[in-house]
Amino acid sequence: MKIFLSCALFIILFNFTGTNKLFAQDYKNQFLETIDNDQYINSAHDRYYTEGTLLTFSHLMDKPKNANSKLVKKIIEFQLGQQIYTPYKANVPLESMQDRPFTGYLYAGAAINWLYSDESQLHFNAQIGTIGPASLGHYIQTQFHADFGLYSPKGWQYQLNNEPGLNLYLDYKKLLYRADGNWFDISANPDAWLGNTFTGASAGLIFRVGQLGKLFQSAITNSRVGTNDGDKKYELYFFTEPQANYVAYNATIEGGLFIKDKGPVTFGIYHYVYEQQFGLQFAAARWSAAYTVFIKSREVKSTALGDQWGSINIAYRFGKI
Repeated sequence: MKIFLSCALFIILFNFTGTNKLFAQDYKNQFLETIDNDQYINSAHDRYYTEGTLLTFSHLMDKPKNANSKLVKKIIEFQLGQQIYTPYKANVPLESMQDRPFTGYLYAGAAINWLYSDESQLHFNAQIGTIGPASLGHYIQTQFHADFGLYSPKGWQYQLNNEPGLNLYLDYKKLLYRADGNWFDISANPDAWLGNTFTGASAGLIFRVGQLGKLFQSAITNSRVGTNDGDKKYELYFFTEPQANYVAYNATIEGGLFIKDKGPVTFGIYHYVYEQQFGLQFAAARWSAAYTVFIKSREVKSTALGDQWGSINIAYRFGKI
């Protein structure tokens, strides 16, 4: 179902922009779909953060009127997403056997992305959403398994209770080093998040090798919307990011922060979590695509192990709507 909807959305966007605009020079809009699934790296793996979908629309806003401004681009983004979490598999009918709560997280968000000439980025994102039955995690996972002939999930009757959430994210990137010939660079990537669903902070380094775009014209910062030739040069690079996280609260494990009855199954969390990302990114004038692998250390104080999943994203840029 998700694959069908994805194809349909891209076809609609393509037709909506019109064939007479195929050669338009101003690609100020972008539609991006990101699909996460643990089975992208192991077909036998169906646990913990097991599935996620994020739809993002980006629009390049007008340039600053101040000619001396270091701000190169300001991009506004709108998001709609869902994440699904389960125990070591999605078929654990007994409460006593579960090593992580069943829950979903359904959310909508808006963000501002500032890109500067010194190749730094400031990205602020605000989300409203919910965990619990209102997140539709049970329905979506059951439907997905039915569509692909997989087993029917069991154990969702023990999922976390509903709690609406407000979550704020602040992400910063800054170029630290780039080799002569533009084939390798290193960027710092600290970020922080605050809310009643997720609260914490992280610090990481991004390493890229290949055909690279500047950080204000690159898929790594979701900033390839633009009107200049540099925004349309192709990118093809391998990237990796080691990241240290401090997790203060995670409602998908501990239950809702402000409710007493959090649900029948909750656990404590490890506050220090290590995450490793690596992947391959391609981007041309209109299209981008990437495949990323995530490996995370243990985050649940139970018998649960560390987590791994894969992520695929596809982006399409276009002119006026």
